[in-house]
Amino acid sequence: MNEDAVYVKTEAGEDAVSKRTIVQRNLRSVLIMIDGRTPVGNLAQQFGDPLIIEGLVGELEHRGLIRRVDGARVDSDADRSALSSIMVDIEDLISQPITPVADDIRRAHDRSSTAASPLLDEFAVVLPELAAPTPVEPTLQAQPEAANEDVRSAIRRAMISAENAPSTIGEDARGGPFKRLRDIFAGRVSTADRSGPPGSMAGRLVVGGGVVVLLLVAVFFLYPYSRHLPQMELTATELLGQPVRIAAVSPSLFPEPSIALEGVTVGEEGKFEIGVVKLIPRVSTLFAERTVMREIRIERAGLNIAFLPDLSRPQGINWSSRWLEVEHVSVIDSSLLLLDGALSRLQGTLTLNEDGALTQLSLTTVDGAMKVDAAIESGIWKLAIKALGWRTPGSPSLLFDVLEASGTLTRQRLQLDKVDIKLYDGYAVGSLVLDWGEITRVEGEITTSRLNIEGLTKVFAPTLLVVGDLSAKVSISGEGATLADVQRSLNASGKLGVQRGKIERVDLVQAVRIPRPDGVRGGNTRFDELDAEVVADAGGLSLTGAVMQSGLVGAAGSVRLAEGRIDGRLEVSLQSSAASVRAPVSISGSYADPVVRLLR
Repeated sequence: MNEDAVYVKTEAGEDAVSKRTIVQRNLRSVLIMIDGRTPVGNLAQQFGDPLIIEGLVGELEHRGLIRRVDGARVDSDADRSALSSIMVDIEDLISQPITPVADDIRRAHDRSSTAASPLLDEFAVVLPELAAPTPVEPTLQAQPEAANEDVRSAIRRAMISAENAPSTIGEDARGGPFKRLRDIFAGRVSTADRSGPPGSMAGRLVVGGGVVVLLLVAVFFLYPYSRHLPQMELTATELLGQPVRIAAVSPSLFPEPSIALEGVTVGEEGKFEIGVVKLIPRVSTLFAERTVMREIRIERAGLNIAFLPDLSRPQGINWSSRWLEVEHVSVIDSSLLLLDGALSRLQGTLTLNEDGALTQLSLTTVDGAMKVDAAIESGIWKLAIKALGWRTPGSPSLLFDVLEASGTLTRQRLQLDKVDIKLYDGYAVGSLVLDWGEITRVEGEITTSRLNIEGLTKVFAPTLLVVGDLSAKVSISGEGATLADVQRSLNASGKLGVQRGKIERVDLVQAVRIPRPDGVRGGNTRFDELDAEVVADAGGLSLTGAVMQSGLVGAAGSVRLAEGRIDGRLEVSLQSSAASVRAPVSISGSYADPVVRLLR
């Protein structure tokens, strides 16, 4: 293009200047600078790159927005060809993604650019990929023809790439995710393309690792574990020294991968039955000579405490311990059994020695109310029981604020030498022996001090209203073939005393002073002290030789409390400064409505 050529805006060009939406900003910037007096060469010096300004001017002339002032034609056909080849639609070019062809344009541009001036901010926004040329002293010398050819060729390649890119993307999309795989097998992808980018090795490792994990999971769940069931039973039998039976074997995923043994029975039926035993080995020892079980988890088990000495019995040569080592045994949701009773919802740990014998256990209720610790010493199990806020199982249920007991356990005897209990604002201490030989026997002694008798009566007789501090010393005994038989035969006898008490709904003084034919109901009788011989059994409670003192009022006799009724006969004495009165009375009726009658 002739550098001395001068252009002027046409009517369409004037309209494009006033309306910003007609042409792109870069074209509009050049259009504004064309005033009919400035030659193209001067415009090129302001932009710093003659090739770009020639392309933009040619584009504006091609669109009919400008025209030559002198009306002269292009100097030659070659010059016209050069002008046509560089009239590139900038809008189409910058809308395409960066490709290797765009790199060619930049390289050709760098080789051919000699003049430089600051680019307009509008070009920097629209064409962020085109780096500014290195600033040099401006020159008016014409660019070599070879450099012009490099830029033209690069622009042509960019246009061809922009036109072909959408169709390629469309074909890849239509080919689906397996198109590249089909191309590889068909030989349409070269070896260099198959290798992928440098970072693809990490992706391959991730995919390979995922495949290995999937294979391991499949093997873990599909392996036929039941084929090893007889060997598992034999190994467990030799390890524990007791016959072991296993109903089924299956893989388990929660709470962590393990092998689950279901329906396990150790020893005779009812001695030690387990719902599920989960084996969690150390992976590094699976193929070693000696397999190490990091944890054996016992769930939903019932252990009869009479079976503990058998589990801890010393064994001779235990060959299984050479092939299997157990580091930790945990217990979840299990129970300790004794006769027909159970201490349930226990969790904790069991400890086995190297020969597989049970040497220690530590179990706690889920709510933490009771803890049982036991360890074997010289062939005898030493027990320690602690409880806080614990209720006795069954009905009626007593609330123990604090319970501490210690003793020993053998195959047929549980002996608690020391029992300390804090309950109902008072204390109870004593000892207890449970023997389950041919027949089950219970023997014990308990001494209580300052128990709140009102709290006790709410448990055993809610409608009987008696208050006071209870102190007693009683002996306990009972026997039977089962726990139910022992409970029915249980008997407690001894002495009791109640201080600072009151009996509601029983008025002994009113019954003597103002007797009524149908008896006296309501009222109350206060006393300072009440002493009696007591006998308690499954049927009720009897007080004999009872003596009650309350200042000038006294009473003596016997009372029976059973099946919700009170029945008794008392000799009441009333003393005054003038005279002394003695009269017999009877008490009968339900706890809620007793009647006191004067006997003549």
